[in-house]
Amino acid sequence: MKLVYVEDCFCGKTIRVLSKLVNVKLEEEIIPRETMFSKEVKSKYPKLPALILPGDHIIFDTPVILRHLARNTPYYKGNDELSLIDSWMELYKSEVFDKAYMTVIMPILGHSPYTNRSYNEGLAAFKSQLSRFDKVGEFLVGNSLSIADIWAVAVLHLPFALIMDDGLKKNFAKLTAWFTKVANEPAFVEEFGLPRFCKVTLKPVLPPTEAAEEKKEGKEKKGGKDKKEKKEKKEDEKKDEKEEEGDDDAPKKKPPCPLDILPPSPFDIDEFKREFLANKTVETKRKYLQTTFWNKFDPNGWALWYSDYIKAEGEGEVLFKTSNLLGGFLCRIETMGRYGFGILAIFGDCLLYTSPSPRDLSTSRMPSSA
Repeated sequence: MKLVYVEDCFCGKTIRVLSKLVNVKLEEEIIPRETMFSKEVKSKYPKLPALILPGDHIIFDTPVILRHLARNTPYYKGNDELSLIDSWMELYKSEVFDKAYMTVIMPILGHSPYTNRSYNEGLAAFKSQLSRFDKVGEFLVGNSLSIADIWAVAVLHLPFALIMDDGLKKNFAKLTAWFTKVANEPAFVEEFGLPRFCKVTLKPVLPPTEAAEEKKEGKEKKGGKDKKEKKEKKEDEKKDEKEEEGDDDAPKKKPPCPLDILPPSPFDIDEFKREFLANKTVETKRKYLQTTFWNKFDPNGWALWYSDYIKAEGEGEVLFKTSNLLGGFLCRIETMGRYGFGILAIFGDCLLYTSPSPRDLSTSRMPSSA
C-alpha cells in the first residue's frame, strides 16, 4: 500500500502514527504544498491524503484510511465499541476539522481570508462544543487507545496550541488531561513533536477582508438608494473642489526607489526564487544553496544579511501581540519583496507551525549598496 499526502500536513502524520502502532509499512508519495492544487496532482488524486490499495484501488479521507488500517486490530474492534469510535471520529471531523479549522485556525495562521463575524462565530461554536468533548475518561472508548483517540488528538493539536487558553484548559480539565496523555505517546511525539499549549487565545495576523467590513448587516441596506446617491454626490463635490484648486495641489509624483537605479547585476533574483522553491525537500534545498547558489551569487550587487532584533524593555512579552506587530511590519515592506528573499521568525516562547505562514515567511532581501 502507498500513502499519498501533502508535506507537513497533520492528516498524513496521523496516518503515519497509526501505521507505526499497527506495524504496517507504507510506501509514501509526498506532494509539495506548492503543487498540491496543480492539474497534474488533481487528475491523479482528487482528494488528499489518499491510500492506494492493491489493484490500484484508492480510498480517500483520513478517518476512512484510519479505519481501513486499524481493521481487526485492538484500535478498532468490538460491536458496540465500533459505533462509539465512529461517533467520536465523526464528531471531531464535523465540529472541529470541518468548521473550526476553516473559520478560526486557518485565519490565525494567516492561511485564509476571514471576516470578523465568521471568526467570532467559529470561535464561539468551538468553545460551545468543549463541554461535549470534556466527557472523556482515560480514553474516548473503552479502556485502551483507539483510532478515535488518535484522530481526535491529531485534530486538537492546533486548537490547543492556538485557542485553548489557560482558562479553557482549567475549565475543561478532563479534556486537557486526556489530550496531554495521548499526545505524549511515543508514536505521536515522533510525528508531531511534544504538544504545545497557548496561554491566551491567539488572534489572526492579517486584518479581516474588506468585504467583512462592508457586510455590516442592515446598516447599508436601510439607507438603500438614498445613501448611495448621497455618497456619489459628495464624491462629485470633492472632485469639483479639487479641479478648482488647480494643478498646484496636484499630488506630486513619487520619486523612484533608490534600489531601482542601482547598476544591473548578473544575479537574477527571480530565477533564484524559482530554482530554490522548485526543490521539494529540505535536503535538496540545502544542496542547491551549497552548490548552484554560490556559483551564481553576485557579491558586488547583492548582500546576505542576518539580523537579530534586540527587544526593548516590555516588548515581546505577549506572543500574539508580537506576532501581530511582525505581520504589520511585513505589510509595510512590500517594496522590498522585489529585492529580497528570506525569513522573519519569532524565537523563544513561540509556536512551531507545521507550514509557512505570514507569521514566519516573508520576502526581505536587500542589495549590498542599500
